[in-house]
Amino acid sequence: MKRRGVLAGLAAAAVVVAGGAAWKFDLFGPHYPPTPYDDLLNQISDRPTASRFGKAVLASMPDASAATLARSLRDQGSLAAAASEDPAQSRITEVSGWVIPQSVALYAALAALV
Repeated sequence: MKRRGVLAGLAAAAVVVAGGAAWKFDLFGPHYPPTPYDDLLNQISDRPTASRFGKAVLASMPDASAATLARSLRDQGSLAAAASEDPAQSRITEVSGWVIPQSVALYAALAALV
């Protein structure tokens, strides 16, 4: 075996190890299982925290379903735009002592349902 072949093998092994480490430790961001609502949920930067908060939101909305929430959220546009417009249009809600825009509460509820 020649030295060039050994070096190429070591370089390939290093690339595989680096790629595995990047995937294992989420170096390129968290990855979630695919859902039909990823177009909406990808706007949430911290989905596990939103899901925990969404469970509190769902306590006040017992009949909510993911499909109806997604339909209403898709009509509103992006999360950032809807969250900035909600207080100006008096669409705010209180959840567990927090006063938040209604669209943020709906996004959190969707994260909890999915």
